[in-house]
Amino acid sequence: MVTQGGTAFSTISAPKKPVRLLPLADFITIFDSLDDLNELESYWKFSDSQWGSLSPFSTGHADLYASFKDTDGVLVDGAISPTFIGLDPHWGTSWRFKTLAAFWSLAPNVFPDGSPGWRMDRGSDGVVDLKSRHGKTLAYSTSFGCCTVQTLLDMPPDLEVEDARMLDLFAQLLADCIYRCREHMADIPLFQQPHVLFICTRDPSGSVRADETPQPLEAIKHVITAAKKTEHKGQFILQIDTRAVLSGLNTAKDRSFDVRCLLETLVTCYEASGSELPSSINDRLRDIATEPARYYLQVVDRVVDVPDFVDPIRPSPFDYKTARKQLASKIMGLGLEPGRYELSEAKEKIDPASTLLRQHIENRLSSLDRNALIRAFVEQHDACLITERTRIQYVRQSLNHDVDFDRLEAVEDARKEFGTAARHYRYLLEKTACSSITGIGKVTEEVLRELVGLVDWYKVLTEASDVLHHGIDVGGVVIDEWYVPEIFYSTDSSERGTEFAIEYAKSRLGVGLNDEDTVEGAAQDLMSSHEFKNAFIADLGFELQNMVSALALLSQAQRYGLGNDLALSYAATPDKISQTLVNCFEELDLEEAERIVAFLTLSETGILRLAKRNIDEVDIPFWEHSKRIHRYAIRPLVVDGGSLRWGAEAASRSMYNWMSAVRDGYLPADFDWPTVQPVIRKVKASIEKRLELQTEQIFRRHTPFVEGGIDFFRKFRQEGFEDVGDFDVFAYWPEANLLVTVECKYNQPFYTMKDGRRLRDKIFGKSEDDRAGQFSRILRRRLFLEQNRSRLIELLQWPIQENKPPRNIELYVSRDVYYWMIHPPYIVPTQFVRVDALDTWIKTELIT
Repeated sequence: MVTQGGTAFSTISAPKKPVRLLPLADFITIFDSLDDLNELESYWKFSDSQWGSLSPFSTGHADLYASFKDTDGVLVDGAISPTFIGLDPHWGTSWRFKTLAAFWSLAPNVFPDGSPGWRMDRGSDGVVDLKSRHGKTLAYSTSFGCCTVQTLLDMPPDLEVEDARMLDLFAQLLADCIYRCREHMADIPLFQQPHVLFICTRDPSGSVRADETPQPLEAIKHVITAAKKTEHKGQFILQIDTRAVLSGLNTAKDRSFDVRCLLETLVTCYEASGSELPSSINDRLRDIATEPARYYLQVVDRVVDVPDFVDPIRPSPFDYKTARKQLASKIMGLGLEPGRYELSEAKEKIDPASTLLRQHIENRLSSLDRNALIRAFVEQHDACLITERTRIQYVRQSLNHDVDFDRLEAVEDARKEFGTAARHYRYLLEKTACSSITGIGKVTEEVLRELVGLVDWYKVLTEASDVLHHGIDVGGVVIDEWYVPEIFYSTDSSERGTEFAIEYAKSRLGVGLNDEDTVEGAAQDLMSSHEFKNAFIADLGFELQNMVSALALLSQAQRYGLGNDLALSYAATPDKISQTLVNCFEELDLEEAERIVAFLTLSETGILRLAKRNIDEVDIPFWEHSKRIHRYAIRPLVVDGGSLRWGAEAASRSMYNWMSAVRDGYLPADFDWPTVQPVIRKVKASIEKRLELQTEQIFRRHTPFVEGGIDFFRKFRQEGFEDVGDFDVFAYWPEANLLVTVECKYNQPFYTMKDGRRLRDKIFGKSEDDRAGQFSRILRRRLFLEQNRSRLIELLQWPIQENKPPRNIELYVSRDVYYWMIHPPYIVPTQFVRVDALDTWIKTELIT
């Protein structure tokens, strides 16, 4: 601390780095706001990079730190580097007030340890989550009346992970239950004091194992085995049986266990205080115990050998801004003028910028250690997929209990946050695998964040170019005076995207779907059929079932001895993998195992090539899907020196890709397999027919007046009807004079903009007048029905309703609903429904 003996103007000799000189007020402001010491190092770098261009009247560290926080460490966004920067002299004060206001708006009346050294966040309704800045301590705070009630747990190094999870869940549910039961406990003396703190500790006599099977809850005598009153008023130490928490929350149906925990807490604390709890409390809480569960656990077997807890490396706002700054410099280097560009003119600006950014990514990759990159990309790709799957599983489980968050939004956030990052890592992995160039640069977390941030912007540009090229949407790019680009689309594009995302999230969660109505190929029967086995053996030299089994083994690598511990990646020689397959599967010989391993190995030369093209593309051809027969999603073994490396989650996803594709009547890529292809086409044809039969069956649940696959031209030739083809389903409700016509179509999923445009044209045609589209035929049947409605009902000998005006509904039923079905390229009266959602749709939309 530097003191000054007088008020006269004077100077201080600044010490040399790494020593820093800060005014005391700035020191307190900065150190009180730090998230961690890494942030301090980032601030010093930011400060050193900006100090020379800052005005001498705006060089206070508090103001500079505020600018660092508010701009995510990138003060100048664009390509132009100003030589003189003036900061708002009130920036530090304004930022500090904003952060303190946010802090105290959440702060409880009393902190667990009396110190405000906590980070806070909104938890469940009425509860604030607290995390200590001084140690590994968590707390949950709620209040009612004049009492602040908190639960707290420490995380000592010797506390096992599963025990920590159970204690954390107990602390959460106790705080949540207290808040929700507050109206019934206002007169309890314990809660008439200003502060009550329950410190949750583990009962030392028991511990939860990772493979623990929950005991029947009835067999557990107490959840809280002991309570002790401390010297502080209102403070109690609770001893928790963590196995009881596991049993109580396992597949919980209602809130009875939550209420039990609250009652046991109150009883043991009153006993520790030498007093007695009012006996009426049990009756007061009886109704709450029957409400839907708020906390829920489900013990499941591990099916993929991945770590239980992963934290993917993803770009921070700083990394995204730095990547955008790099892009801005490329745009300025191209000599592009700032302005607003649309459609083809925008594409002319976007394409050269994306090319330069791609080349920058390639140069950056070539400067780094190739083997280290491959391992890092495999592991981080797996980490992102695991986190996405875990988040979605959590949301699916939440369907069994009451939650405060929006489930559909949570699914979409997981897809956008981790699914997108996984795709970027996959691109980087394939980019590295197809190049033999290696550098000496170290692969650090900072480097990975940088690379993914660059790829994210590269994909933004290429996606915009594809959208414009294929006429998916109108849009363009705005280049500001700093050469920072901003991609834009039509004004309602974001709303349309959000609406489709909600529909997609519903399908991921199974909301409104009936599993019994799902139309799929018979996967098990198919794989066990001699025709199918012989076809794959003829074309590939191995059975598909054996390849699927190999992928299953790779997804459980630690279990089968290909790794000592659960890991994000595994590595073994091709010979060891082949021999392990032979040892584990009696029907598999070594020669076939070697063929499978070779097939599942990602070809370094094939990555850049499309099917039936013997030339390398300029980049990983991510704009194609089916024509990419060498991609990591279906060949998860990557050459890493003399070994093969893979992620267990990636192997599991690859297994699913193969099984689901074949089950659905197509191959995951355009493989030139002459014996297999006819067999696969039979599967597709059977699914198309099954789709029609299932749709007809669903309608028959609701009305007896149903005809399936009816062609009026051929069935009633004497009528001289126009030949408009057959109605896949023709259903009638006489009492409402309602007639529903259904077109059933099985459209294979698309994964790229190019295929998306093809699907749109296949369904709707390139325009309303395009006779090649499916809707041209639907239109003809619509007009035919309008002209002949009464006669058609009469010919079918269905009762005619004269007292109600006629109403026709046109339905398009498919296995999946795609973007274009939610937002058709032109207005159509047709409604689009998934076949497994059809029963729900009829009940809620048609006959309500």
